[in-house]
Amino acid sequence: MDLISDLPDPIVHHIMSFLTTLDVTKLSILSKRFFSLWGSFPVIDIDQSRFARGYRGNPASMTAAFLQHVVNSVMHRTNDTTLLSEFRVKACLQGMLTDQGFDMAILRVVAYGVKCMELNLGFDDHYLLPIDQFASGSCINVLKLKGLQLDVNKLIQVCPCLTTLCLTSCLIVPPYIKFSSKTLTEFEVRFCDVRCVKINAPNLHSFVFDSSHEVTAVDNQHEHWPPALAKPCEIDALKCENIVYLSLKNLVSGRDWIEELVFRLKKLKTFILIGCHDIEHITVWNDELERVKIGRCPRLSSIEVKATSLESFAYKKSTWDRDCSFTFTTSKHIKDLSIKGATINDQWLEDQLANMTHLERLRLEGCNVLRKIEVIHEKLQRLELYRCIGLVEADIDTPSLVCFVYHGKVIDFVKMVTQSSCIATLCMQPWDTSDNDSLFRWRNLLSFFGHCKALKLICNNKKEVMMPEMHREKLVSPLYDLQHFEIKIKSSAKIDRDLVDGLLWFAPLPKSLHISSNPQKPLQMIIKFEYSDMIEGREDKNQFCCETKLIKCWKHHLETLEIESSGASLEESTELQKYFVTNAKIQIRFVSV
Repeated sequence: MDLISDLPDPIVHHIMSFLTTLDVTKLSILSKRFFSLWGSFPVIDIDQSRFARGYRGNPASMTAAFLQHVVNSVMHRTNDTTLLSEFRVKACLQGMLTDQGFDMAILRVVAYGVKCMELNLGFDDHYLLPIDQFASGSCINVLKLKGLQLDVNKLIQVCPCLTTLCLTSCLIVPPYIKFSSKTLTEFEVRFCDVRCVKINAPNLHSFVFDSSHEVTAVDNQHEHWPPALAKPCEIDALKCENIVYLSLKNLVSGRDWIEELVFRLKKLKTFILIGCHDIEHITVWNDELERVKIGRCPRLSSIEVKATSLESFAYKKSTWDRDCSFTFTTSKHIKDLSIKGATINDQWLEDQLANMTHLERLRLEGCNVLRKIEVIHEKLQRLELYRCIGLVEADIDTPSLVCFVYHGKVIDFVKMVTQSSCIATLCMQPWDTSDNDSLFRWRNLLSFFGHCKALKLICNNKKEVMMPEMHREKLVSPLYDLQHFEIKIKSSAKIDRDLVDGLLWFAPLPKSLHISSNPQKPLQMIIKFEYSDMIEGREDKNQFCCETKLIKCWKHHLETLEIESSGASLEESTELQKYFVTNAKIQIRFVSV
């Protein structure tokens, strides 16, 4: 008697849910009860890549053996048609358009009353789905197909209970999708060559259409690639009045119907338009809309948004797009605004911030016309500025801000008002560390972040975080109140005492100092500081240090210190231990990870 035989059926089925079909097959050899219950397990999930790991032979024989494994897994099922709920197969059937055994397996699970079927057969060839042989009145609710050839209109007819249909890299024959369905709630068409989509689905909640080709879809995400022109496709979804989520990507033409569709869908919450090649102006008018995302439309020059419920708006311009202007009408409830590559100026930004009184997150990237920005907002919680190359000055007054991210060159700050719990990240472009004026500007920039709870610096080399000795006595350390200091140096090969000493000049009283560098040979060091209470009259361990300064550094009241190191050499570790023992006169706990 094995240990599995006495377990209740639901527990054995639960164990099976964590195993692949191949593993279940192997265990069934060892346990008769496992074998008998396998036939009633509600899920068949078979992946060719996992099957191939233990197979020895050429690709053709492996594919044949895999398909036979699929057939055996299905034929082993009991005749109880209420048991099978999910059937999933992932394979690459190169050059194979049909197979009698695989067809038989598909038809058998349909006859069993499977609720969810997912067939992922790649995108090079298109296996012919045997729709004509489907049992009438199929019980399938969810159907996700990739790399198959099928007639969508026939499929809808033989699957009257279908609620979700997702087609990816499929050959649609004929290339016209025209159907009515009262049950369909989710419909996706991705990377398929379709000339017409005309649907009447009153209960449809989500419609996604992407006419890109899968091979180029990844490349086209890069902003420097020209948009790949798809084939024209006529889309009519006006009779799907309950759509909540609408995503349209890589359309040849849309100027004659997109505005009307968005306006007519009175329950629409999310609208995404990425890559419409003929649209020049769009008015997004729908008072139920909450989220809008637009980008990669090469001719688009203006966007007008009329949406009283709008909470999130995102625009992304690629290299090939025209300059685009924005007008927000009655959209005062926006909480999340993200703009990339637009020619917005300082005054436009100031006006929008004044109107968007509920704004919580602002992200600006590549907005190169901005020069001296003024961000004054009571509710803003997250501010991100990425590579706005014209920016020279920032005035930030945001008392609710808890996260600030800046990527770019050294700029001037007028003020930086945030919560004390704010976590800031500064990723700097290379700058001249040999120039004193640049060093002083850098020190002044950092001084605006001393009140933050944590500061992360991403620098190019060690010199950017090393103030020369001749300036240290004359200048005040910029980060006296900083609790947690993290530094990532892109081109540093080691973490030595000079680097640590330089960082502790910038932030003299940290609770933690986290240093990482050199992605080719990862180095990481975390130094944790614990201080005794700075009570007047208590003996100072370093009474000759900081004599001329109002605030004492870490050397005076350090109680314990712990160093966690990964990738550092023994010489570097020993050198740092000596540095801390000499300066703080305490014992150190050193942990090498």
